[in-house]
Amino acid sequence: MLISKKPRLPPETVERFCLELFSCCSPREAARRTGIDESAGIRLSLSRRVQKRLAKYYASREYTLMRAREGLERIAFGRVNDAVELALSGDEENYSRFDGADLFSVSEIKRVKGGGVEIKFFDRLKAIEQLVSLDERIRGISEGDEFVRAFEQAAQEGDVDEQA
Repeated sequence: MLISKKPRLPPETVERFCLELFSCCSPREAARRTGIDESAGIRLSLSRRVQKRLAKYYASREYTLMRAREGLERIAFGRVNDAVELALSGDEENYSRFDGADLFSVSEIKRVKGGGVEIKFFDRLKAIEQLVSLDERIRGISEGDEFVRAFEQAAQEGDVDEQA
């Protein structure tokens, strides 16, 4: 009996999975976004190479800001279909079908006395304002990084005098 190994994913797929996992913090969601099987995504999220890559992302200020940006984008421009379906669904026994629902834009859910459900969403306009502000910060970091790289290169070439 031959035991076949599952084929390794291409490096670009693993990298995309890592970015998606960093963004959404859910192996299942990252797998879905990357186009791989959920069980493969869960296994991959536990692998050493993915854990190392995630550690690098978390250590990087720019990636952390990019992750915040992605969250703000989801709030500002994301779909709210699952939340609306949940609010309109009167079938409490089948709420389990909402286990994988995208409720990222929801800030609060509560049951009202009349038997309905009240759902509050994050403010999309505030999220857009924060996106604009964050983009300015990210651009500033990128420009600062470029300056530091240029300065280091000039120092290596001897163009800059080092003074104590």
